[in-house]
Amino acid sequence: MRSNAWMARAALVGGVLLGAQANRVDAQGISFTPSLGVYIPTTELVRAASGEEFKQEMSLTLGGRLGVALSQRLGLEFTGAYAPSDLKITASGLGDQSQNANVFTGSGRISYQLVPYTSPVAFVVTGGVGVINRSGEFYANVEKKTDIGGTLGASARFRLGSLLRLQVSAEDYIYKPRAEIPGFGPNDEKKTQNDIHLSIGVGIPLLGMGQMGK
Repeated sequence: MRSNAWMARAALVGGVLLGAQANRVDAQGISFTPSLGVYIPTTELVRAASGEEFKQEMSLTLGGRLGVALSQRLGLEFTGAYAPSDLKITASGLGDQSQNANVFTGSGRISYQLVPYTSPVAFVVTGGVGVINRSGEFYANVEKKTDIGGTLGASARFRLGSLLRLQVSAEDYIYKPRAEIPGFGPNDEKKTQNDIHLSIGVGIPLLGMGQMGK
């Protein structure tokens, strides 16, 4: 009998805990935003002492964002974007050449809503950690293709009804490239990169967004 009483108590406590957890999850808002955008590198990837320059080209991007609203203002975001880009090579006597050099960027960051979802237009700022991975013909034999840095961003979200939001975003990935490009020595300059991502997409609610939008 005592064991049955303990089992009943344990079941009751477990039920309360599960119910509380379910309420916390339901109170959160989870959304997915597929997006199209533009990838804009602002500086050359590396500059040699002899004057040669390697610069990533501007490109369209295809990506998405998963957002988790922890409260009316605070949340988490996880993003990914693929840019089928080229790398422009400028060398004295050879002119400009280009090779296929794709870039994938991802991030995990904290978001804070300066103006919350309850408004027709919401303004959000973000900050966190970004990952930059390179692929394609130019990087086929290059080591250290992945860089890690910081990312800062801001978004404006426009209400398209009771649930959907049109999101316009600008993000800056800040890092120093580690790629060892053949033909460049230790005295050649690798500049800190500021890669700008501009994107537009429609937020699709997956859980709890009806409550967050009320």
